[in-house]
Amino acid sequence: MLKGDLKKQAIIDTAEKLFFEKGYMKTTIQDFLEALDCSKGSFYHHFDSKLQVLMELCRQKASAGFVKYQLQRDGKPLDRLNTLIYCAMPFRAGEEKTLALLIPLTGMTDGKLVLDAILDAQKEEFFPEMCSLLEELRERGQVYYTLPMLPEILWDAYSAVYRRLMEEAISIQQGGATGKTVQLIEAERFLWERLLDAPFGSVELIRADEALTTISHAISRLKRMENAQEGRGAD
Repeated sequence: MLKGDLKKQAIIDTAEKLFFEKGYMKTTIQDFLEALDCSKGSFYHHFDSKLQVLMELCRQKASAGFVKYQLQRDGKPLDRLNTLIYCAMPFRAGEEKTLALLIPLTGMTDGKLVLDAILDAQKEEFFPEMCSLLEELRERGQVYYTLPMLPEILWDAYSAVYRRLMEEAISIQQGGATGKTVQLIEAERFLWERLLDAPFGSVELIRADEALTTISHAISRLKRMENAQEGRGAD
């Protein structure tokens, strides 16, 4: 890796640490400069803003999710399809830090740009594999569809439920009920099965109980972060 690329990656790695510890909104460019011991010129040579850093970090997270899928994609085609979408979701177990980073941004301008960047990166990584799996399933007679646009429609449905689940995470954080999250995940599963004419129960994508647990852990992490910041402010 070239020296410039190493510096750029160092900024991204530092951003991940700072964002996870302080949150995106509380992190400043000065925090980057102090943690990296670098000048503003060095930072701005690679990135225009901390938003751009976050977007690149999220793109890398999308790539890491696809690598995770590649390491787990053994099994039948339907199992691999479920694993593919599962590895794209930030609501799976182990993604509490990432989810805690994204929840406060939901509904904000920066948050919309970040979410768009995530979904664009995920489509680039995951969509070609999804199309291949659907074609394999169709050839095996395990799903049935004739419209060439159907994979695009399914991806749009995935993107929509991703956005809705982020909104529901905010609602849960504010004391809302969890039932709508369960309904969203169940509706997404039902939609995929009906559009693919797949057997009932064959599409899972992600379990509702796992998603709710991950959201709960992310919210708890946000509360601990807020309490720690309030404690430092009182000192």
